[in-house]
Amino acid sequence: MNQCPRAWILKYGFTKNRGTFNRHLRNIADWSTPWRLMQRALRGVIIDRLECHSNQKVWIEKDLASKIRHRIIGAIYRQKPVIEVVEKRIGSKSQLRSKIRNSEIDRLVEIACYRYHAAMKTEPISMILDGRISVWYTFSRLEKSKFDKFQLHLAPDLVWFRGNSCHLMRFTVQGVSNPGDDRMLENMAMVTWAEAKQGLPYKAERFVVENLYWSRGRWNLWSNRANSKLVLDSSKMILKDMNAMIELHDRLGTSCDLSQIPLAASKRICRNCGHRDTCPGGEDLVRARLEQSALEMAKASK
Repeated sequence: MNQCPRAWILKYGFTKNRGTFNRHLRNIADWSTPWRLMQRALRGVIIDRLECHSNQKVWIEKDLASKIRHRIIGAIYRQKPVIEVVEKRIGSKSQLRSKIRNSEIDRLVEIACYRYHAAMKTEPISMILDGRISVWYTFSRLEKSKFDKFQLHLAPDLVWFRGNSCHLMRFTVQGVSNPGDDRMLENMAMVTWAEAKQGLPYKAERFVVENLYWSRGRWNLWSNRANSKLVLDSSKMILKDMNAMIELHDRLGTSCDLSQIPLAASKRICRNCGHRDTCPGGEDLVRARLEQSALEMAKASK
């Protein structure tokens, strides 16, 4: 939400409308560039590899490139109806529509394969595959958990045991070189999920929270042992964020006035956004933010 409040409100702010309008807004918000689709494909095949090992199925390594290619091309194809909806709305060719050359797909597949092979050498993945870690589980991030009055996605990608510790990990296929305190507390939310999960420890101190992320040409491991204070701070941060989202939604008003909703923090965010054809920031973010400030000042002076 911090990156672009308007994109967030377009995706989640009309959920009371269960019809076609809301579905189109969510689909447009989910549009992704080929680069981001490559990242999703990479994360998908890493999870597939672990699940294949868990189910004692044969993993055919020579099919890796074709698996990744299939995921990328399939995702691009599924986005075509979204672009058609946008073009029908604006009455012209969308900025989202671009011909993706085979050479570009080849390059994305090559990058994903390289990162995949590097991931297989990292801990705990290598330790799972060679049997040094025997008790482990994969989970879906789509799983929702009750948190206060909300239903949130808090689940990790991977859980394993080492000694008396239970490790909770998420894969981040593109991370920052120095994750801040807010990201650390965000990761701690996995402990809230785990404490309510049958079969897992119920004390925060038993958990080690980890994030395996790609940054600066290699996989990096962020790790921190949980404690009750960190988990409490994490819960407070999430509740604060959720209340900020509710406040942002309330700013829409009954007229759904999007001019009241702040724009993106940077042009880079606009380039990766499915709403850039219809959002003022998609054409000229600097000018759009100045115009928005002028509108806010005019309303405040009335």
